[in-house]
Amino acid sequence: MPTLHNVIGLGLSVAFATFVAPAQAQQTGTIKIGIVTFLSGGAAGPFGVPARNAAELTIEALNAGTLPKPHATKGINGMAVESVIVDEAGGTTKQVTEYRNLVQRQNVDAVIGYISSGDCLAIAPLADELKKLTIFFDCGTPRIFEDGSYKYLFRTGAHAAMDNVAAARYLLARKPDVKTVAGINQNYAWG
Repeated sequence: MPTLHNVIGLGLSVAFATFVAPAQAQQTGTIKIGIVTFLSGGAAGPFGVPARNAAELTIEALNAGTLPKPHATKGINGMAVESVIVDEAGGTTKQVTEYRNLVQRQNVDAVIGYISSGDCLAIAPLADELKKLTIFFDCGTPRIFEDGSYKYLFRTGAHAAMDNVAAARYLLARKPDVKTVAGINQNYAWG
């Protein structure tokens, strides 16, 4: 079952693509979007497959014109949305190759996806290098925009530091006598 977070994230991402659809999409009558999410491995069940399902449902609704108003017209600016779905499993080297394939061989108009913070950190500079609209919908690392500045890259959700600071502030508001808080995080790009 698609999560509300993924449906909203993809919906916002596709809606944003409306305003920046490139000339190629306008010429072909379709907007081609690369969707990158885990379809295999440990993250597939809790993250990737629900994201893919949400993407498919949203694209189907966009193309049928069945989204709520003001998005209840068929497609994006009248153009049908086509997706190319890629498995995010395999590591950063594979994802850099997959991203280049989406942009240079599949000729997608935009790329939406990425769950792994390590993959996000590898793809971020590539989006600007290839001048391709890229929208991250899940990366937990705060390092994307804190360590860099990008013209073609956007994210639809907060990063993990924001979430954790909010949780700590909530705890202090409810239990002002708490003196210390400990956290256990993974030892990689997200943690």
